[in-house]
Amino acid sequence: MLDEADMIPFGLLPFDYHVMAKWDPNSPLSKKQQHRVLIESWLRLGKHGRNEYPAGEDPPDEFPPHVPHDLMAEEERAVDGQISRVFWIRTWYGQKDNKASHDAANAAYSRLRLIVMQDGDPNGINSCLEEECIFENKEEFGPGSITTLEEDTNPDFEEGIACGTPGSIPSYLITALMHYPDTFEDEPLPDLEKWQDLMIVVADRKACEEGWVLFLAVNHHGKILPFRARERASWTEQIIANYLDGQKLDENTVDPDKDMEVYLHGGSGWDPDSVP
Repeated sequence: MLDEADMIPFGLLPFDYHVMAKWDPNSPLSKKQQHRVLIESWLRLGKHGRNEYPAGEDPPDEFPPHVPHDLMAEEERAVDGQISRVFWIRTWYGQKDNKASHDAANAAYSRLRLIVMQDGDPNGINSCLEEECIFENKEEFGPGSITTLEEDTNPDFEEGIACGTPGSIPSYLITALMHYPDTFEDEPLPDLEKWQDLMIVVADRKACEEGWVLFLAVNHHGKILPFRARERASWTEQIIANYLDGQKLDENTVDPDKDMEVYLHGGSGWDPDSVP
């Protein structure tokens, strides 16, 4: 439970002002759907547009009565804009309405998660990612969720495998940002459209079943940059650590503008990091 001193009241985060400006009390959308639409418009603003909204030290004395204050949990508000810019997102939960497929997906994911976050040790400590950066809720990211309402027509996936289409804003990133919309950098950047502002580590079907974890770099609009990488489960922590130390994903290629998905190692996705 949060200490009162750690709570961030509504009106102190930049996204709060976007909500106040754009919330439509007459919208036919549900509260969650309208929240998602606001995240999409928040991304479209880009860095310069978002910077027009204040990070308020003095919130307004009064708020429009129709504006919701609870789109984010208190725990999320307390760390929004302060967590690492790395999101681990599980997107594979098995085929819709197929219990056997769901069970197999859960078993495969458990194996992947154990290797990535605990180095294969059930008693190991997760030193790879902050808990706030881990998204693995089936109700939010699984079949029939707000992320994949139309699973068969979702352009982000082909049979459960993430496409990572350059220039697209993946549906699962939008869902994750509903929790932490102020994650993006607010410092001056050299080339906004090509600069990696966030890393998404995707546990899709290929990652869960074959051990090949997908790494996506996204810019200030949330758009996927051209270079994508697959890496063994055992190397995932190292790739994340490299990024947090300042190494962008496209430093693994001599042609960052080329549309390509590269396997950074050979062999099996389940090979230990001791195997070259």
